[in-house]
Amino acid sequence: MKANYILGAALVLGTLSLGTSCENYFDEKYMGNGDPQITDVRTGMTYELTDDDYKLLTTFEENKAKALALDPTDSTGLKELMAIATEKSFTETASADMYVPALMQSKFPYLDNGTTCDVLYTMREGKSSRVKEFAGAQGFALTTNDYETIWQKRGADYLTPATVTGIPAFLSGKIANAKEGQIALISYVYSEDEPDPSELSDFLPYELTLSELLAFPDEKKHQISGIVGEVKSTISGRFYMVDGEASIYVYGLTDENGNKVWKDKGIQTGDAITLIGRYSEENGEPQILDAVYVSHTPANPSPAPRRAKQARHFETVNAIYQLTADGWAPYANEQLKAAIALPQRIYESAGVSQITDPGIILKYLQATYPYAADKEIYLVAYMGKNGATADEWVVNGTEFVLTTGYITETMSFERKNNAWMANISTYLQAKFVGEGPGKFTIQHVSLDGLNYIWRYQAAYGMTASAYVSGTNHRVEDWLVSPNIRLKKSVKPQLTFDQAVRYGDVTNNPKWLNVMVTDNYTDDVTSTEWKQLAWPADLPDGSNWVFQSSGIFDLSEYNGKTIVIAFRYDTDIDGVDVASAPTWEIQNLLLAEPAEEENNE
Repeated sequence: MKANYILGAALVLGTLSLGTSCENYFDEKYMGNGDPQITDVRTGMTYELTDDDYKLLTTFEENKAKALALDPTDSTGLKELMAIATEKSFTETASADMYVPALMQSKFPYLDNGTTCDVLYTMREGKSSRVKEFAGAQGFALTTNDYETIWQKRGADYLTPATVTGIPAFLSGKIANAKEGQIALISYVYSEDEPDPSELSDFLPYELTLSELLAFPDEKKHQISGIVGEVKSTISGRFYMVDGEASIYVYGLTDENGNKVWKDKGIQTGDAITLIGRYSEENGEPQILDAVYVSHTPANPSPAPRRAKQARHFETVNAIYQLTADGWAPYANEQLKAAIALPQRIYESAGVSQITDPGIILKYLQATYPYAADKEIYLVAYMGKNGATADEWVVNGTEFVLTTGYITETMSFERKNNAWMANISTYLQAKFVGEGPGKFTIQHVSLDGLNYIWRYQAAYGMTASAYVSGTNHRVEDWLVSPNIRLKKSVKPQLTFDQAVRYGDVTNNPKWLNVMVTDNYTDDVTSTEWKQLAWPADLPDGSNWVFQSSGIFDLSEYNGKTIVIAFRYDTDIDGVDVASAPTWEIQNLLLAEPAEEENNE
C-alpha cells in the first residue's frame, strides 16, 4: 500500500523557515567609521502565502500600477488583480512573479541583497489535461438511421453484444475530419439478448407497404411488403411487386450474401413477400434495387403456429469513445480509477436532460463507490448546459472532492538592488545539505519490511539505501518534488550532485532513476511518468565522491507544470540484488542555462 510522507517540520501558514547560511557573518574589516558591518543574507528560506497575504498584495500602489499598465483602456488587469484577494490564488495573467515582490518587500525589507526565498502560493490553473480533452467532445444519441448503419442491413432500434462492436466503425463515418484525441459521448438503447433470426423482420427499420413507398419515395433502404405479380426471371429473381393498383419492378432478388433465392425459397406468383431495397427510377421505370429477401408467405397458406417473441430487457447506455492512433475505441486512462459516462437513470431520476448541479454527480459517486480509496481519481462525463463535458473527482480520505484546477506552486524570489524580484530563470533549487528536504516528499511503494529507504541526512543531503543489517532488500521508494512551474521557460535544465556507493555498474542505472511528469496525480503508482536518460555516467559505486549528474534538458515541458522524482527501485523482476547501492543527492537546480551559455 503506498504511503505518502511530507519531510521536515510542517510549515505554519504565513511563517518563515530560515536555513543556516555561511553568509551571515561579522565583517571585521573597518569601513571608515570603525564599526563592524553586519549583513543578513539568507538562503534556504521558504514562505507560504496566507489568506491575508492575498488580500494585502492587492492594496499596494505598485501592484495597482502594474495591473493598470496591462490594459489601461478597460481596467481588466486591475479587475484580475482584485480577484486574487477573493479567489486567494494567481492566474496566468495575474501572476505571482508580478505581484509577490511588493508583498515580500513589505514583510522582509531588512534582508540583504543575495537573499533568496521560495514562495509557496496557490495557482488557479484550470482543470486537468484529461478534462480539457473533453472541451471539443461531441455528444449525441443514436437515431434509427444510426442503428441501421451499425446493424448493416439487419437492423433493430437497439444494439446487442454482437453489434456494439460496430460503434468504432460507425464513429469513423459519423464524425468527419476528427483528429486523434477527439472524444464522443454517445447514448444508445442496449439489450444483452441477440434477436432470434425468425424475429429479425419484426425489428427491421422503415417498414412500408409498396403503396406507401410509391407515395413518398426516397433512396433510403426500406423493408417493403407486397404481392408477387408477373415474374420476368426465376433465375435472377426479377418480378413485379404489386399492391392493389400500385406496381414496381424488382430488379433481382438475393439473400444478404448475394446468393440466388427464388427456387430455393419456392416463391410463386400471388405469394405475399417482404424484402429490403431502395427505390430507384432507372430507365424511367420505378424499380427496387439491391433487393434482399426477408420472407414470403404462400398464397392461401395453411395456418402455422405463431412463435412467441423472446422477452427482452432494454436499457439506455451512455458511453465514452476516443479517437486513438488505431481508430475509435472506448475511452481509457490508466491514471484514473474509473472513467464513467453518467448513466441515463441519473438524468431521469433528477428529471433533467442536462447536469448543472455537481451535487447530482456527487450523490451518484457516493452511492456507486462507497469503498473508494484515498487519492483515487474518478472522471465523470456528462451532458452539461453547453454539451458534452467532464469533471474529475478525487477521494480525499473518504470524501469525493471535485477538482477545481487550484494547485500549489513554488517560485523563487531574490533580493537584488535592495528590492525583491522573481527569479524567473530558477524554477527549483534545493541544496538539501544543512537545509533539509524543503517541500520534497517521500512515497513508499514497497519497503520489504524496512521503515524507510529515502531519508534526509544533514551532512549528505537526501540519501537512499536498501542495504540494512547485512541484507540487500527488494524495494521501491520515491523522492518527489513539489509542483514546478515552467509556464515561461525557454530551456529549463536540471542538474544535481550525486554520490553512488556499492551496487554495480550494470544494474545501478536500472535501480536509480530520474522521473518526470506533467500530470501528477499525488500518487506515484497512478501517475504516468517518463524516465529520463542519464546524460552522464553514474558514479561507478567504488567511492563516496560526489559527481555532477550532467544536464537533463526539460525543454519539451515548456509551458507546463511538472513534477520530478527520484525513484530508488531494486524490486525489478529478473534482476538479483546482490549489492544494493546507496544514493546521495544534493545541490539540485532546475533553471535556465547561464547567460553566457545562451549566447554561445
